[in-house]
Formats: sequence, structure tokens, C-alpha cells
Amino acid sequence: MGRGAGLREAARGALRLRAWALPVLAGAPPPLPPRVGEDAWSVFLAIERCALPLRDALAAADLLEAADPAARRALCARAVNEAMHVLALRHEAAHAAALLRRHGWEAVVLKGGATVLGGGRELDVLDLDLLLPPDRARALAAALDAAGYEPEDEDLPPGAPNRHQLAGRMRPGGMAVEVHVDVAPVGEIADPFTGTVPLSVAGLLRLRSAAHLWHVLAHGTLHHPERRGALRDLLVAASAAAGCTAAELAEAERRAAAHPAASVLGRMLAMARALAEGRVAEDRFAREAATAYLLYAFTTRHHPPTALLLALGRTAHSLAQGGREYGRLWVGTHVSAFSRGYAGDRRIDRVLPGVAYAGRSLWRAANLAAAAVPGAWLAGTARALARESA
Repeated sequence: MGRGAGLREAARGALRLRAWALPVLAGAPPPLPPRVGEDAWSVFLAIERCALPLRDALAAADLLEAADPAARRALCARAVNEAMHVLALRHEAAHAAALLRRHGWEAVVLKGGATVLGGGRELDVLDLDLLLPPDRARALAAALDAAGYEPEDEDLPPGAPNRHQLAGRMRPGGMAVEVHVDVAPVGEIADPFTGTVPLSVAGLLRLRSAAHLWHVLAHGTLHHPERRGALRDLLVAASAAAGCTAAELAEAERRAAAHPAASVLGRMLAMARALAEGRVAEDRFAREAATAYLLYAFTTRHHPPTALLLALGRTAHSLAQGGREYGRLWVGTHVSAFSRGYAGDRRIDRVLPGVAYAGRSLWRAANLAAAAVPGAWLAGTARALARESA
């Protein structure tokens, strides 16, 4: 089997697993998962990050031992990894909350961390996101540094455009803590500190229900287009939707319909609501999922440099999505190849901003150009696989 055929087969199997998983995650009695082999399981679980609820559903139905060995090995190993992340989040949240209380502060927990700490499903989490007003956020970052946390990079100066968080911080053996001064995308949530809801850990809050739902929808589609429709993010959105009133859900639908990205936001909200209500809905993100599967399988085989990997991911997803998304990689947003909306934080950006802009633009453009051919193949193959699975 050639490399291209191997990539397609792994992605095809992952799509079969996704079709099996969606009704299970909606609460339907689980059948045994399809036999697809280890490569497909590896791709599926790496992208969808939902081994823990799937393993628990099979175990509750006394089907885990009856699953084929590839399924059992993949689900159990990945579920242990995800469970360890949940435990690490709880431990880190308790430590951060104690530090906040010591200074008389409170912080808003964002995204998946708010889902887990708010009593929702236990889902895979990779960091603890804390939102505070800008001045207090920097004070908390300093307190974390004094408590033994090590920053991953230098913090950008106050007022840097299109930046919503400080550098991530981690203590030995802990989970990364990211301190935010705004939610992402910037400006999507007005007055995020109004109407916050206390979590079970004193000193920690979450956004009000409508704002929490909108944030996870926007974050998983606008700020991270490569994660559109991922099952883990759909479960986060479903948990947020379950906490909203009928009026709040109706307002979210109106806001999504009026947004420039109405299609993707509307699809995400519709699937989240179906999962929250225990309904098995049509998969509205099969094309995006197929793109993510192929990209993961491709890059694990070829190991491109980080800059090229980023460009390849953006290229494949934008071409698979269609519309004008590919053009916006080149111009039109603050992260396009040719855009002055991005403020660099290196010395050359302060001393010779024009030279820095030119160098950054040429570097981005070179990587986008190098990604064009493989990205087009990935996008075309993803569209074909999605049509095949429909």
C-alpha cells in the first residue's frame, strides 16, 4: 500500500469511528466499535480527544472487554492519559486558587477547565486558563513567578494589539497556567466579568452561561479553525449549552446567524445542542474531521518543521473549507502573511519595525507557498472522504 493510500485508509477508518462515537456521546446505547486497526484509532483519538467518555460508555455497557484488541488498547491507554490530565487540572486549580485567595483575588476559568471544574463531563484538558482584568492578570503572573512557576516566554507589553494572554507558566510537575487579559477572539465577549458564576473551588469563577457558550463556540471555530467540529470541543460546547436557558440558546442562534462566520458557528451550535439534548444529529463537520485526520497522519509520517507544519495545517483546512478562507491566509487578518496588524515582540520589531515586517511577511509567504501543493492534496482528499462517508 502506497503512502497516499495508507493516509486515506487511516482517515477513512477514523471517520467510521467518528460516526460510531457521535451517538454514543449523545447517550445512545453503545454498539461495539468498528474494526479499523491501530492507525485509524491513533488518528481518531489524537484529533477527537474523547477516549475517556467513550471508554466509560463501553465499560458501563459491559462491552469494553468484548471490543477488538486494537480498540481496547487504544481506548484504555488514551483514557488513562486524559484522566491524568483531569487530575492535573484539579490539582493545579486548587494550587492557583489558594494563591488567588491569599491576595484577595478571583479569576474566571475558561473553556474546558470551566467544564470540568463546573461539574460537567470529565474531558481532556491541556492547561488551566484564567481570566483577570489586565492589571490584576500581570500581578497574578508575578505572584506565580514568585511561587516557582517558570514562564515559557516573555510577556508582551500592555496594549499589544490582538493579544489576549500572557506567556504560559508552569511549575515542575504541574500543568501549564495561562493568564488571560481578554477572551479569544479578542472582543467577542463584552463585559466578561459581569454575571460570573462561582465554581466549586473558592476563588474560581466561570463566565455567565450565555457568555461561556459563545466563548467556547467562537474559540473552537474562529480562534482554532483546525479544531472545528472536534468531538472534545463539541462536548465542551454541549455542556455549555446544557447550562443555558431557552432564551439564552435562542440569543446564541440569532448571534451566530448574524456573524460573518455564520455557517460554521451555526453548525457548531446545532451539533452542541443535539448532544446536550441526547439527540443523534447529522455530522456537520465530516469534511473538517477528514482534513484533520489526513493532516495528522501526514505530518506524523513526514515530520515537517514547525513553521511549515503550521502553514500546511492552515492551508489544508482553509482549502477544504472553501470560500475565501485561503485568501485570508495571505492578506486580510492580523496573522495573514501580509498584514501590519501583528505586533512582534522581538528587539528588531522595536528598532526596525519595517525590516521586521518585511522579514516576517516573506517568511510566512515562503511557508505558505511550500504548503500549497501538499495542502491542496490533503484538502481534496478530505472532501472526497467526507462525501464517501455521507
